[in-house]
Formats: sequence, structure tokens, C-alpha cells
Amino acid sequence: MIIDVTGIELIPGNGGRDCPGNGERLDARGIPIECCCDECDYYLCCLESHTEEDCNQCFDRSCPRKK
Repeated sequence: MIIDVTGIELIPGNGGRDCPGNGERLDARGIPIECCCDECDYYLCCLESHTEEDCNQCFDRSCPRKK
């Protein structure tokens, strides 16, 4: 599990669509969660140039997509 300094769980990959820190989600109170992408160490994993094969070759044990 990857936790941002704001306490948001980051889920890299899939173009950033699954990540609660992508700036498009609301918290439990209905307040927008600010975008965490600029400071995220996994930002490159969310770019369209990053393929599923790249994810399969990842060695980061913290990554929630690690198989």
C-alpha cells in the first residue's frame, strides 16, 4: 500500500483512473480530494506511455498492482 503525505492511498497505473489522489474523487464528506500527482513518486506509472508489461516488471513491493 502506498500512502501519500496527505493520507490518501495512491494506486498507480491504469492512466491514473483508479487512484483516489487523481484530483477527480470526493472524500466521505463529499469534499474534493486534492490532486497528489505532482508530488507522487509513481506518477510515471500513470502516463499512457507506461504499459502493462512495465507494471509486470516492477520491483516495488509497496505497489498495490504488484502481482
